[in-house]
Amino acid sequence: MRDFLFFIGLFIGLNSWAGSEGDVTASQLMSVIKHGQLIKETENKFQTDDGKPRDVSMYLLTNAVFWTADMDIDCDGRETPACNKNTDPSFQTELSCDADIAADQTPYFVIPTGAPANSEQRGIKLGQIGAILYKHQVVYAAFLDECDASSLIGEASCATAKLLGINPDPKTGGTDEPVTYLVFTGESGRIINKKDFANHAKAVEIGVKRARELVKHYVETKPQRGKEPSPVK
Repeated sequence: MRDFLFFIGLFIGLNSWAGSEGDVTASQLMSVIKHGQLIKETENKFQTDDGKPRDVSMYLLTNAVFWTADMDIDCDGRETPACNKNTDPSFQTELSCDADIAADQTPYFVIPTGAPANSEQRGIKLGQIGAILYKHQVVYAAFLDECDASSLIGEASCATAKLLGINPDPKTGGTDEPVTYLVFTGESGRIINKKDFANHAKAVEIGVKRARELVKHYVETKPQRGKEPSPVK
């Protein structure tokens, strides 16, 4: 009963949580991703759920990687009234980042492990910051967990969902509508110290800085179609 009442309060508060972070708009970032180049080895290699078609691919920008999928809810991490075995039968107390993180408090997102995502080869490590775009909103989250199923993509913590006004319930929540995950690559796009993984203000600071740089780059340089963006060093 206590968990039920908790979630009722959580849903009532959704509208007060929903909104964008920082001064770079979702529209600006969506304009940038039009310049994305398909990462060929990922072409139609990912699916949003078991049984769904493999129709999701990853794309490369200068100093960023992105994909558009859905959003399933990850409740793993520290046990809380919102995230436990009762609220989420598949709940696990550990995240890939091996840090003390509560999924209902820290915005984070998930990337499939191994190939074809090959995160580290693309300049993406645990702690990397991404801009999550949904319905003209942008929020920033850290990459803190990996999905063991290498083909499943489109998952974020209930705190991420809550910020976007998406139902954060791990059983009934999430959305099948398009969500774009834009990940800033390289060390300057990452929270390096594990102790800071739960520091959302730091994630926003890094994300906004890199988002501004990304928008400025494509506005000023206007890359030619077909030209391969260069990865960050």
